[in-house]
Amino acid sequence: MKRLLILTLFIFNTLASFSQINLILDYASFYLPQEGPYLEVYVSVNGNSLQYKYIDSLHQQASIELTYLVEAGDSVVSYDKFQMNSPQYVQGDLVLDMRDLKRIPVPNGDYLFTLIAKDLNSGQRVESSLDLREIHYSDSKLQFSGIQLANKIVASNVESPFVKNGFEIDPNFPHYFGKNQMSLFFYTELYNSHTQLKGEEFLLAYSIVDKESDQVVANLSGFKRLQAQEVIPIIQSIQLNDLPSGKYSLLLQIKNRENKVVAEKRSDFYQSNPDLVNYSAINPDNSFVDSLTDKGVLAEHIRSLSPISSAAEREFAKNQLRFAELKFMQQYFLNFWKTRNPEDPHNAWLAYKKEVEKVDELFRYGKTPGYKTERGRVYLQYGPPSAMQNVPYEPNTYPYSIWLYNKVDGLSNRKFLFYSPSMEILGYEVLHSNMPGEAKYPNWELELMKKSNAGIRPTQETPENTMVNRRARDLWENPR
Repeated sequence: MKRLLILTLFIFNTLASFSQINLILDYASFYLPQEGPYLEVYVSVNGNSLQYKYIDSLHQQASIELTYLVEAGDSVVSYDKFQMNSPQYVQGDLVLDMRDLKRIPVPNGDYLFTLIAKDLNSGQRVESSLDLREIHYSDSKLQFSGIQLANKIVASNVESPFVKNGFEIDPNFPHYFGKNQMSLFFYTELYNSHTQLKGEEFLLAYSIVDKESDQVVANLSGFKRLQAQEVIPIIQSIQLNDLPSGKYSLLLQIKNRENKVVAEKRSDFYQSNPDLVNYSAINPDNSFVDSLTDKGVLAEHIRSLSPISSAAEREFAKNQLRFAELKFMQQYFLNFWKTRNPEDPHNAWLAYKKEVEKVDELFRYGKTPGYKTERGRVYLQYGPPSAMQNVPYEPNTYPYSIWLYNKVDGLSNRKFLFYSPSMEILGYEVLHSNMPGEAKYPNWELELMKKSNAGIRPTQETPENTMVNRRARDLWENPR
């Protein structure tokens, strides 16, 4: 797909440089048994890059003329000229992109593809050419068609150029997936398995691999069993939530019952996800993580990072690290500490590890380690408090603890009120805090003495003569 991406960028840059026309082109080849190969050419035209002309007193419309030329040497194999018209807009309407799909029959061979685009209102014209990938299909060879990357694929019974085998395919023209695109969809076809894998069980293995190292990234792989047919349409999706920014390849492989790869195809794309890191590029060799060779121990170390992790890091660890290989876990762990202390990640980890051990001694209950408790989480996230008052027992009051931070995260006089409705059997939780992002409960005094105030709703104002804990209020107002 490398040449295709260059074309896309080349056309984009050419149009941006010499005119206002802005379009993206993509293509894939397919095969019809007994008929031969054909190209699917996809184009998306930025509606805002065209000139609009009034067609009546209210409505404006843009028109663009596109010419596709396929050549083999000095011979023209295919020629198509067509016009695309925008919807009719009134002032203030949202202008949409225009898109089209053309299917062009071509014999096996090497071709030059030329695109000519002309804005029919402004008269501006651009032209660009590229060499197509070799087209070579056979009735006797197990092989894939091209791969069509898509933003979405849904079942559909409407008639449209974008509907194929009962599915509407929304093409991803630039092979670019942004931060808010959670899934990569793809469509491809497998040919001649009925003769080449007759009577065999076989698998489609699909994965996302790093474009440079060819290693599977973030455990993004899967497989599906296929039944032999002359043509097998394949539709699949892969979640991108945990894929960091970078250049990748979608790799498709057919494996026979001996697990031997008997057919392969790939398509390149770019993922933009600034919240995540490409861990496959991290080299753990000759670093302090080399000594962390017990997968279970390392997994627990990674889990203990939760209190000081970003939301994206916590989600990534939760979703991926249960199934990760040791090296990947080492890469994640090393990168975590390098981002905190590039000069000395090892000592940064050792210092944090001591704090983890400390909160385990102070706050562990049963089989729950200290870092998983609320008090352990707050201690590790914000550091040791300036003052701490524990009140394990008072008549008619749940056990509670009040912590004061004189200064934390640039804020002064931040407080936490922990309590234990389970009477310390299941530890403590944050009931109320004035720290941004933490739990806030204005009527915390009622909740703290809930057993003594049966029938009083915690959300209502404290009724006159209701029992409240004056000592807890005093400790909150004047921590010590």
